[in-house]
Amino acid sequence: MSWLLRNWHLKLGALLLSTILYAGLVFSSSFVEERFPGVPIVATSQPPNTYLLTQQLGSIDVTYRVTSESADQVTIETFAASVDLAAYDLGLAGEPQVLPVELRSLSDAVEIISWEPREATVALDRLGARSIRVEVDRGVVPPGLEIETPQVAPQSVLAQGPESRLRLVNRAVARVRIDPSGIDVSQQVDLEAVDVNGQRVEQVELTPNAVQVEIAVSTVETSKTVPVSTELTGSTGAGFRLRSVTVDPPIVTLFGTPEELASIVTVSTDSLDLADATSSVDLEGTLVLPPGTHLAPETSTAVVVHLDVVADSGSRTVLVGVACANVGPGLTCLPGTEQIALLLSGSLASLNALDPASIIPLLDMTGLSAGTYQIVPDVTLPAGVTLVGTLTAVSVTLTPGGP
Repeated sequence: MSWLLRNWHLKLGALLLSTILYAGLVFSSSFVEERFPGVPIVATSQPPNTYLLTQQLGSIDVTYRVTSESADQVTIETFAASVDLAAYDLGLAGEPQVLPVELRSLSDAVEIISWEPREATVALDRLGARSIRVEVDRGVVPPGLEIETPQVAPQSVLAQGPESRLRLVNRAVARVRIDPSGIDVSQQVDLEAVDVNGQRVEQVELTPNAVQVEIAVSTVETSKTVPVSTELTGSTGAGFRLRSVTVDPPIVTLFGTPEELASIVTVSTDSLDLADATSSVDLEGTLVLPPGTHLAPETSTAVVVHLDVVADSGSRTVLVGVACANVGPGLTCLPGTEQIALLLSGSLASLNALDPASIIPLLDMTGLSAGTYQIVPDVTLPAGVTLVGTLTAVSVTLTPGGP
């Protein structure tokens, strides 16, 4: 037995070392080391009457050890990352401060080795409240409209939020838009907290968050003076034409919105019929006003349209025979030409009805004795027909031996 007890302490140390090595071998084969990214950081122990300005605290990446059989069961819910807001110095409220990130495992099978980052930047502020006025922003008023002073109820609201944000609030704005149709505004409008430059201030709550807005909208009228025209149908009688048309009054002043008047260049009467007119005539017409326009009060839409109707004119050349008149006794009258050409003008109806045989230019020989003379014929023309130019003299000879 003595040999068994010889160097017993060395033998015991060797046994313990082998046991430890065996246990380490078994342990290392039963655990794995992993990395889990993106574990969100939450805030805890927030002091009363404070507001967390840093709504998103970020996330951390966790390095952990877990048994092999539990490795597939690790999820984001396995870890709890937090920042203790009780450590925030409220003497510097509203300013960013760096606080440590605490992490714990919610599973006994998971051992946390490390995490990054170890700190988070946090901004915490005290809550405040104050009354602010309400202002109506009615935007750009469409052309042709005018609005009265907006009426709003209530005229002030309570603004609540972080004091650092609340200090930026200048007013609460109710934004409305005026309809181009000109209808009055009467509606509940949501409010928005804005700064002195009209920019929205976030993280501020308004109570109430909407107000009733009333705005009376009316049409702005202007005037425009335009000429009066007329629409004619039918035609004049045969052989007649319409020489001119005049309207009394020749111009009118229309009233309406600038938008409605912009494209109007004239105002027409209702349709008037020429009805085969053969002479000038006055017709009564009625103005057809463009939509959305009107005349001045007590101004009539009746007008008088004067149609100047004249006969169509032309010219015609006819050959007619000359004759002697008032030849003295015992004399014979011998014209140097039997026919002369006459250029006549007049209405087409008169010229078309003209019979050349009815026109006889006469050579007046009163008081003349035998001899040769240059006599200008004297011609009588039907009504509506005139001679163009002057007649030239005709050579005429008187010889003895008449009846």
